[in-house]
Amino acid sequence: MASPSPMTSPSTPSPSLADVHFDNTLGALLVGGLVAIALWGVACTQTYIYFENTYRHARDRAWLRSLIAVLWVLDTFDSCLHAHILYHYLVSNFLDPLAMAVPVWSVIIHVFMTSLQDFIIRLLFARRVLRLSNRNWLLTSGIFAVSLLDLVCGIAITGRAFKVASFAELNTMSWLFYLNFAAGTTADAYVASSLCYYLHKSRTGFPRTESLINVLMMYTINTGLLTAIDASLGMITYIVMPNNFIFLAFYLLLSKLYLNSYLASLNSRRLRADGGGTTSGPEIMSIHLSRLPAPHEHSSPSTAVEKTSTDRASPLEIAIATEIKRQSEDFAAIASRYAVNRSPSRSPGLP
Repeated sequence: MASPSPMTSPSTPSPSLADVHFDNTLGALLVGGLVAIALWGVACTQTYIYFENTYRHARDRAWLRSLIAVLWVLDTFDSCLHAHILYHYLVSNFLDPLAMAVPVWSVIIHVFMTSLQDFIIRLLFARRVLRLSNRNWLLTSGIFAVSLLDLVCGIAITGRAFKVASFAELNTMSWLFYLNFAAGTTADAYVASSLCYYLHKSRTGFPRTESLINVLMMYTINTGLLTAIDASLGMITYIVMPNNFIFLAFYLLLSKLYLNSYLASLNSRRLRADGGGTTSGPEIMSIHLSRLPAPHEHSSPSTAVEKTSTDRASPLEIAIATEIKRQSEDFAAIASRYAVNRSPSRSPGLP
């Protein structure tokens, strides 16, 4: 005998507690909610590290710092929604199986919050692609279009979900869920592949630069892969098992993974030089990947190397700029230039 679905309509006969399987309903919701709260804790730590580094070294502009703060506030509010979802189903209505058939308001608001956060973070990644690609607006417009489609689907689902009386009625707009998951997964793959491609093109042959580019590519692939896998699993479980909460457990994690992926990419910019020796204070090392000259441009190489330690009272930034000079049809000579940047208003690296 098939187990009764928690998504049955409230008009159906009331099942007993013995007839309800909690493993794939409340159990899945509990696991997803706990992991989501843990990811919020990771995001809090990463946000603190980001602002500490920004305060010490004045890395990023005010608008980006403000946007990171807004994203953290949105993520904190979303975590409060998670707490309400768990309390509603696991405490307030634990002995009421029919309560699982009705979507609580916090679940519906969570859909909008996830779509909004994901859209903002994808725009930030799209900005990075725009800078790395020497302002390839066509490529960036594709990322924006797919991301906007995901946001529109989230808004449409939120608006229509407030009018339904049970989860079973959500099946009438299942195509919106499919489109929402598909757009999100496509946007993730679009962003990750674009960043990896242009980071790979930025290779210069200089060992230290190569090492940092490899780290950036590793972060891009790992974080993009995590979000894409989570979105794909959410879509697959919704298609295969729409009558339980397993798909919802994956969906609860989505916005947390996005925020942590972007914060990790920001914090990864602060890396020590390989084999640079000991210093008396923290070092900042950034690569102006978006400012690499085109192959036809010529400039004189410089081999001067200057290394500076920094402290809280007098922050210094070491910017590594690489230049490529084409010398003949048989080979290319690689030159690097180190410069000390004392201006706190500039934004080195790729935020």
